[in-house]
Amino acid sequence: MEEAQTAYFLDRYSRMTDEELSYLLVTRGDSLSEEAGNALRIVLSGRNPSGIREEIRATAADVGAQVQRANEDARKKAESERATRTGVRFACICLFVIGLFVLLLGPTEGGTALCVAAFAIFLYFEIHRLIRRFFAALFNPDSR
Repeated sequence: MEEAQTAYFLDRYSRMTDEELSYLLVTRGDSLSEEAGNALRIVLSGRNPSGIREEIRATAADVGAQVQRANEDARKKAESERATRTGVRFACICLFVIGLFVLLLGPTEGGTALCVAAFAIFLYFEIHRLIRRFFAALFNPDSR
């Protein structure tokens, strides 16, 4: 069975371009099976070493840039969500304070309505955030 798998990988890898082989090495090089690793070594021994080396450097730089971009996008998204939460919380506090002020001026339904609305809006956004975090943690244990 090992020889059949090695032959399969040898056939597959021999058809790949230098760019495809370098991408395979950079992204999955450490997780290849023994047969796949042996076939890859055989194919790489027949290729131009300096060309492969340059392709690997270029691919590693490209993958690194993609990872940095993804991290930057995640950081920006987190900052945006944090700013939105802060704004909603501030608006809820303002509504609540205005409702309390209206209640202090006299027994009106407007002050009670503002206080209840502020509290309801605050609860809605906080419960929504907690539900999203729960489902994110449920399906992705690495998330916070």
